[in-house]
Amino acid sequence: MDSYLELAEMVLRAARRPLSPRAILDAAYKAGMVPSHLFGKAQHKTLQARLSEEILRLKLDSRFYRTDPGVFFLSEFRADPDIADELKDPFHARRRTRDLAKSSALAISRKFVESSNSWSTDWHNFLAEADRCGAVHYVDARRVPPDFYLIWAFSIVRRSTQLLSYRIGRYRDDRDAFVNRRSIGFTDVVSYEDASLFNNDLGVTNRGLAVVLDDLDLSRSVFGSNEDVNAPDVLFSMLTVDESSQPAILFVMEWACPEWFEPTARRLSLNEVQWIDATRVPNDLNDFEPWSSAALSAIVDDYLRCRNEEKENKRSANSLYRIRTKER
Repeated sequence: MDSYLELAEMVLRAARRPLSPRAILDAAYKAGMVPSHLFGKAQHKTLQARLSEEILRLKLDSRFYRTDPGVFFLSEFRADPDIADELKDPFHARRRTRDLAKSSALAISRKFVESSNSWSTDWHNFLAEADRCGAVHYVDARRVPPDFYLIWAFSIVRRSTQLLSYRIGRYRDDRDAFVNRRSIGFTDVVSYEDASLFNNDLGVTNRGLAVVLDDLDLSRSVFGSNEDVNAPDVLFSMLTVDESSQPAILFVMEWACPEWFEPTARRLSLNEVQWIDATRVPNDLNDFEPWSSAALSAIVDDYLRCRNEEKENKRSANSLYRIRTKER
């Protein structure tokens, strides 16, 4: 048990508003809550360090979050209807380039991918067949052997007929074909840790959901007790080669956001956040990074096909697209 964190939790719960570490300690001393073994001239700095360490370590599962630099609140209040909406908006320091230093990244042998007929059946069958044939391996994402395809989750956020888009900063992705481009994807490599006994997709949809919740700063605690957090639906797959000639398979999936969710750049630490129309190809398609450009074209094409055929607006997850990433 950390006495500083327990103290902060009690004070913030009683105050029901965000406070700085100094204000938390002032309130605690006035209420006679500070135990005798806590002392020092810079207790507020110690408390701020403890709060920051917990947020960094536990991320969305932390009891605390920042509402402004140096101001903290309890995560439990983000689901409280009596708390003002502006106080539920976490403040985040801007993240650096996404860390791909995973030693257990999911990869599938190139030989299996290029010889398999499983793409014509179902994406679940493709993964199951790859696993059965011994084509599934876990590799260091920084040094993927050339004869393997790295597996990525590419999650799209949908609201009715709109898709969430943003502009990529170099701190998120420093590849030349991606930096400063618009994107509709929240992406990450799938790893061994994403696999679960409760699904049979080697962790693809678990990673797809995790990257959405992480990038959109949505803790499971903000969902109501009766509101399920559904995994995204896989729409289709893309076979791609990036500028370094490292082949990859993207599982493009769609997550329907809650009605109450409204993105803000401050909340997401993203640039130029906006909704775009998913029923037509944007006039500025060349402004999108290659993965999003290909995904958007496929989504709009499928929408038009489904509208003409009066069928459900969803592309078959059996579809496989082949694209090549290049600098523009």
